[in-house]
Amino acid sequence: MPSQSSTRIAEPLLGGPDGIHLASAGAQFRRGQAYIFAGILGVTTFLALALQGPCLSSGYEQPSASARMCAGPLSTAFLGQTNPEEALGRSTGGMAGLSPIDARFVQLLKLMTDDVSVFMAFVLLVNVIAFAALGVALLVLARQRAPLVAAFASPVILFTLGSTLDPVALALSVWAMVLFVGSSPVTPRPWLAGVLLGIAAFINPIALLVLLALSLAGPHPAGRLRPRDPRMMLAAATITSALILVIDGSAIERILHWMTDAVDGGSFASILVMARLGTAEVWAPVWIIGSAGVIAAVAISLYMVRRTGLDPAISACLLIGGCLLLAPGMMPWDSLWILPFLVLAVRRWWVLIIWTLAETAFAIAIHLGDVAAFEPDKGLEPTFVALLTLLRLLALIAVVICTGENLYRRRIRGRLVKVEPPRRGDSEDSTASGQGHGDPT
Repeated sequence: MPSQSSTRIAEPLLGGPDGIHLASAGAQFRRGQAYIFAGILGVTTFLALALQGPCLSSGYEQPSASARMCAGPLSTAFLGQTNPEEALGRSTGGMAGLSPIDARFVQLLKLMTDDVSVFMAFVLLVNVIAFAALGVALLVLARQRAPLVAAFASPVILFTLGSTLDPVALALSVWAMVLFVGSSPVTPRPWLAGVLLGIAAFINPIALLVLLALSLAGPHPAGRLRPRDPRMMLAAATITSALILVIDGSAIERILHWMTDAVDGGSFASILVMARLGTAEVWAPVWIIGSAGVIAAVAISLYMVRRTGLDPAISACLLIGGCLLLAPGMMPWDSLWILPFLVLAVRRWWVLIIWTLAETAFAIAIHLGDVAAFEPDKGLEPTFVALLTLLRLLALIAVVICTGENLYRRRIRGRLVKVEPPRRGDSEDSTASGQGHGDPT
């Protein structure tokens, strides 16, 4: 009779080698868990709306809007204002600094109303729907849902609900991943995923990194995902982008403007500008080239290990994290892009907590730094803004490292190591081979 313990024999009934007391969650449990997470997201969104309340009544006037943490590019552009020159490390902003779709949205609503509060009410309504759609998409993608709390209760939602239309672009991108992967119960639609990513790219070009991640991971997915041919998705995204370029003749002009006014808060470049080591015009091309180089390096690395299986969320998290690390600007609505892929890729709670605290501190600091540009005696000095920016960048480095570590995990590669009963004399080897079957992080 084989020398096996009773717990080893009962492992298949108790949930496998993850733990002798761990069982598979049933449909009823997962449904209840989804309702709880939806409620958490609803509370977070309600708090974000409450944060915008005082600005809705006061007309988003500066510097009170920044002091109340509810100022953003959309409200500033609608009022015809720009960021003050005294705000070191910040871009000029204004209507010329908006993305093509953001700008068209502002221009369209200006034809309907001249009241900034009414305009921002439309923005908040659109972004609330976008966050709800994002939450549904994450619940479809996530197999083990506990880390989703870090996304649904994230303070980034508080500070980006009324800033830009990036929540809409992010929701489109995550739904594109759902449609491309074909997670149950969604039928795969690669062409529709390409259309969604093509639209999202004209709100924020970071959506192109999600397109790149799906293109790399599609033919060689990890785990139980089925291989997907990305050519239909790429073709649909290209056609959609071409149509938008034809319809919106200002898109190319706005891209060129962004290239010259790219340095913004939250980046290494902004720290240098705040320290008066060069100007934004000098540093912008340097950091743009550096960020593009990091994207290329990460893409090549993912391409080299693709045959061992790539997880789309991990690929997107690495590409976006690498891009933001050296990007000339990294405002809260930019870091919002890494949030859903981070919670899908990293399950170390200390990383998620550090990232949450860093984002909270920076979001508050950048607003108070803008107040200092209007009233120096009431805002936060550039030295403290630069310090909190640096701490946030260090947290981003930790995020990228922990995400990259998953590429070398057996489970993420999609090849589970078969766990066999331990033999006498080599229990340590058996323990090491069984680690690949558990939680990857």
